[in-house]
Amino acid sequence: MNERLSSCGSAAPDTVVPQTRSKGNSMKKAIALAVIILWALASMAGYLYLSGKITTGKRQIVAGQNKVDQGQTALDEGKVKLEAGKQELSEGKKEYEEAKDSWLLVFADNLFKGGKGFKEAEKKIAAGDEQVAQGEDKVNAGERRLDAGERKLSEGREQLGLAEGARIACALGAAVFTSLAIVLGFWWRRSLYRTFKSTGD
Repeated sequence: MNERLSSCGSAAPDTVVPQTRSKGNSMKKAIALAVIILWALASMAGYLYLSGKITTGKRQIVAGQNKVDQGQTALDEGKVKLEAGKQELSEGKKEYEEAKDSWLLVFADNLFKGGKGFKEAEKKIAAGDEQVAQGEDKVNAGERRLDAGERKLSEGREQLGLAEGARIACALGAAVFTSLAIVLGFWWRRSLYRTFKSTGD
């Protein structure tokens, strides 16, 4: 009789241990599934965020390229005008030197204008030199601005490429984690159902 009582008394702890282990495993599965779902949601959020940034970045690159193209056109026009100005100035200097070498023209200028003709020509040549120098400074400044714009544009394209790579990674992560969550949720459905049911009770 005592042996029966002792055997009945020791049966209860043996049945509790497997139930406790089962609950513990089910809880671990629930936590793992929740973590996977969070990763999937984070990947989706990252994909959407990067998509917005990429769209904005593409618009900025298009606008930047337009500005660079406009700057290149203006720079080319400025170079053409500068070369034309240099050519005109060179011809003016040549004519001045030829006129100065003619004693007859020098004599006539001194006689009728008091030498003012050659003085005015010298002033015009000096003003032409100054305008050419200013034009060269503007062209050089334009080239520096254009180079800086092209560098920024190149950096923007590089960053856009990195963002597109990260977006692809987020899309793949979202697909993998979502698929994994669906598969594990299907495999563990009974265990998870018992866990939530026991938690609700």
